Amino acid sequence: MKNHTTLACIALLTCTVHFGFAQHNDNQRSFKSSSSNAYRIQLGEFEHDKIYNTQTYAQQQVSGLRYYTKDNEMLFEVRSLFNARADRFLVVFNLTQIGKTAVETDDLLNTRINGFTAGLEQMGIKGGQVYIDMIYLIPTFEFEMEKKLFSKTYNEVPTGFEMQKNIHIAFDDINIVDELVTLAAKNEIYDLVKLDFFVKNAQAMYDTLREQSVDYLNKKLASFKKLNSNLTDEYHIVRESSRAIYPETQYSNYDAFVTQSIEAVKNKTITKIRKPKTVAYDQIPYNEFDIIINPDILQPVVQYVYTLQVKYTLPEPEKKKGTYMLITPNGDLRQVPVE
Repeated sequence: MKNHTTLACIALLTCTVHFGFAQHNDNQRSFKSSSSNAYRIQLGEFEHDKIYNTQTYAQQQVSGLRYYTKDNEMLFEVRSLFNARADRFLVVFNLTQIGKTAVETDDLLNTRINGFTAGLEQMGIKGGQVYIDMIYLIPTFEFEMEKKLFSKTYNEVPTGFEMQKNIHIAFDDINIVDELVTLAAKNEIYDLVKLDFFVKNAQAMYDTLREQSVDYLNKKLASFKKLNSNLTDEYHIVRESSRAIYPETQYSNYDAFVTQSIEAVKNKTITKIRKPKTVAYDQIPYNEFDIIINPDILQPVVQYVYTLQVKYTLPEPEKKKGTYMLITPNGDLRQVPVE
């Protein structure tokens, strides 16, 4: 927009990158990734809505200059990443209990919960950090066969009750997760539903990314001006987008391919081997970013992504007026001006 800088609203372009791994050791020589986790980044785009696959998009990244939208337009982009350690965590365990009566079922489940919460207090986790979420209490049924003279009838009869509850636990130290799992197992709690990560001041991360991205872009623009590019302040548009990637979405799993021995086939001693699954945390790859804050990480982190785009419209040169010589059907020569 002429004479003023326009801060446009965020437009979204989805770029999907699939992660895969290969491992190998003496016992398991080939692995194939079965990860379905996809990393999706929302980007700003201008007039032309284009979706790039991984290879095509990577080819566009040349010194921050993504592509030309028109002959007299230049689009600059800076992508930055902030790896932030979480300040707060939430773990959820699930418990399921079956009993003959509703009272018995509730008592049996509460016994397991009370033993677990007592152990939590010894670890320093108080009652205000624990929440018991009641999920359901339902009757259970089974079929009872009734024999008749010439037939059999199956009737559904009640057999008891089933109850399910979740235990939510908030804590500050990620290193106690193993202790929580051990304590849960001692109280017959085996289902860890999820582990959530929280950062208290996420806005500070975005502010840091924005400031560093602006400084980076200004240095790049200064270099382009040395090429006598007329990047005037009167003709440019600024757009930004941001996104947080949490660790629970970045775990990849892969299966082992196990081959059977030919000698075992001859001797008829084939034993089916279980194909193990491996799960590992996989952070966003760094090769897509211009700025990376806290690149060295040991534990899963919350990754904040910020993208800044600036499009400059270069003034078009004035076209010189010319003339054409036109011969009329009568053979006359006439000058015709061309704009």
